[in-house]
Amino acid sequence: MEIVFLGTGGGRWVTITQRLKTGGFRIHAGRKIHIDPGPGALVSMKEARISPVDTDALIVTHCHPDHYNDAEILLEAMTQGMTKVKGVLAASETVLFGRDEVGPAISRYHRSKLAAVETLTPGKGFQVDEVQVAAIPTRHSDPTAVGLRFSTGEGVITYTSDTEYYEGLSDHYKGSRAIIFNVIRPAGERIPWHLCVDDVIKLVREAGPELAVLNHFGMKMVERRKAEALRVELETGVKTIAAMDGMVLTFAGGGVAYESIRGGGKTFKQAQLNF
Repeated sequence: MEIVFLGTGGGRWVTITQRLKTGGFRIHAGRKIHIDPGPGALVSMKEARISPVDTDALIVTHCHPDHYNDAEILLEAMTQGMTKVKGVLAASETVLFGRDEVGPAISRYHRSKLAAVETLTPGKGFQVDEVQVAAIPTRHSDPTAVGLRFSTGEGVITYTSDTEYYEGLSDHYKGSRAIIFNVIRPAGERIPWHLCVDDVIKLVREAGPELAVLNHFGMKMVERRKAEALRVELETGVKTIAAMDGMVLTFAGGGVAYESIRGGGKTFKQAQLNF
């Protein structure tokens, strides 16, 4: 199983300036699942030599443009130019239907050729072949935003999406082999609706994953993301990686390797990842 990071930036100003790419990430576990395709997802896929047609499911966790911007064109690719009934779209209520001043982000036309459309609500799940996907509650400015739990043949991978810390949040992440954290701010520089690194440290301690991956960085994290990942690791004892644009994580046989999508990289043995 692979996780391909097509963009590790998030928030308004990283998205506007493209200090980091904002194309979301993909899970390749037999079927190909694209999560939160923000601006530039298609360009990053071209650079990575991944065909957007080779997509089986698209998941959009909430209705903010750094998460949904390239979704409709990916749906056109997944349905082979809207000529075949194919693929799964799973998205929050605001993405599909809108609520108040938020959304929708996907037109009825773009939903018309899909084999299945799933509305993501906490606790609800669906299947993409052998991968079971379940929505996790968040606390975010989009009230229908969700995190995600992927149960795969290589273990459970969870994704916070955008949320602030709240008591009980970590319960949804226990048993994870890896957690992907959207972390906008470093240290304790907390802002509403988002995680800072101090929140991540608390969640890692409470949930006890085997691997923590920091992702979706705001402007203040761009230059500090590696140092903050090291701080998480030192304070929790859990191997922690700051995701990089173009990074590929490969899970196999109890170990994890990570490398640049352009080739070359670094492999961590089982003991180094505390598995």
